[in-house]
Amino acid sequence: MSTLSFFVSRQVLFGLALLVFGTAVAQADGFGFAQVEARARSLAHAPYDATPPALPSFLKDLDPAQYAQIQDIHPYWSDSDSPFQVQFYVPGSYFPRPEKISVADQGAVAAIPFQLQDFSFGTLHPQDLPRDLGYAGFRLLYPLNTPPNDNEFISFLGATYFRAVGKDAIYGTSARGIGIDTAQPSGEIFPYYRHIWLVKPAPGATDMTVYALMDSSVVTGAYRFIIHPGTDCVVDVQATIYLRKPVQVLELAPLTSMFWHGHGRGVRAGDWHPAQHDSSELVLANGNGEWISRPLDNPLQIQTTSYEMQQPQGFGLIQQPRDFAAYQGIETQYQRRPSVWVSPVGDWGKGQVRLVELPTNNPDMDNIDVFWVPATQPQPGTAYHYAYQVRFFNQQHGLIPLAHPTATYLGYDEKDPKWQHVVVDFSGGALTRLPGTMTLQAHFSAADGAQVRDQHLEYSQDGHFWRLLAEVQTAPNVPSNLRAFLTLNDQVMTDTWTFLLQPTQGGH
Repeated sequence: MSTLSFFVSRQVLFGLALLVFGTAVAQADGFGFAQVEARARSLAHAPYDATPPALPSFLKDLDPAQYAQIQDIHPYWSDSDSPFQVQFYVPGSYFPRPEKISVADQGAVAAIPFQLQDFSFGTLHPQDLPRDLGYAGFRLLYPLNTPPNDNEFISFLGATYFRAVGKDAIYGTSARGIGIDTAQPSGEIFPYYRHIWLVKPAPGATDMTVYALMDSSVVTGAYRFIIHPGTDCVVDVQATIYLRKPVQVLELAPLTSMFWHGHGRGVRAGDWHPAQHDSSELVLANGNGEWISRPLDNPLQIQTTSYEMQQPQGFGLIQQPRDFAAYQGIETQYQRRPSVWVSPVGDWGKGQVRLVELPTNNPDMDNIDVFWVPATQPQPGTAYHYAYQVRFFNQQHGLIPLAHPTATYLGYDEKDPKWQHVVVDFSGGALTRLPGTMTLQAHFSAADGAQVRDQHLEYSQDGHFWRLLAEVQTAPNVPSNLRAFLTLNDQVMTDTWTFLLQPTQGGH
């Protein structure tokens, strides 16, 4: 390869592809979600290619810190009038699988050529890397925090994962296109995007469209993402999936997060910080108008909690509180990590929101998964259509209408450790305008054979919140599902707080 051709830009190569390789070019006017659906349908009826990706040992053996040194230093569209720019990832470390990435621009669709010289390897010394290595994913830039400079705000990397941030936020909880058999004895299956299409936005555009073709041994799919950066980052998702064969758990609109410890929950493992987590609780809005809040936990063993719902209005992983003092993490900045909310579009019918909590002893493992499980799986080869919106945000902007459980604390009676202390604080919503002299009624229950004693409600004048206190003794070796909410004259004033209380182990 000559020196001149070696340093030609990706944009120039794209133009050459349009002129020279006409057979590889499709018209953008004739390309859209229907064409991706057709490809997904064809994949579902074809044998699955299980050949593992070939990757040079230099890239395969990189640890996360080393992999992070590899940076795309020549963003795509940086020399154009596009309001968005794109940076790419190379395969390596935990992301070994390359994917084809194409662009639709002014009436034509063509693959984006891989350019090794567009990447900086920091202190690494790559050896014998192929010129056709390909891309493992991409991230988008937009003048979000420091206009006119561009800032990264969304990243698609690994399997079907994507994560995003709004203004002045940093990455935390991730979303996924799909999940299969999480926490099942047979092992989780990770579908992946094998082809991505980036639609170049017009000058002045405030959103961008991305198409994706998903594949795996058990399911294929077509996705359209319309991405809106701003104070919140909003992603409108349209999907059609085709099962190759039945699966144990079909997981739609999955979210993945981390909860190590905080607020009296989780194993600290000697950590000195008050709390370390990307999300503090799961919140659900049922079709019957009930709002449910479930504080997250770092259990000693895998635990799964399912919430039966019909026509769900939304679910998400919420991060609170929003002050530095709650975390004391100068580098981690957990107070700036986004909450993520899924809003179904159309009628999702009957199913479950399922929460999976895995044990962890450090903040480097995502141990929280939440997703929608439809009551009925589609038949293999049959199209299953659904749509939803994912919002990444730091301020709720009235999302949760009722008063909300803002803190949950657990302890135990030192004299009789079988009795556990359960403390829940409620504030916000209509409680904000309610004087402390009003007599609220607490409704607290413990299922699965548990006993409750010393239940009462206290009001904090300083913090203007109501604190529910109770003592619970579970049945021997049986977890108890707890529920609590507050009313005023038979009117529900708060979300329904829920929690899975594990039996004490000798008070430890």
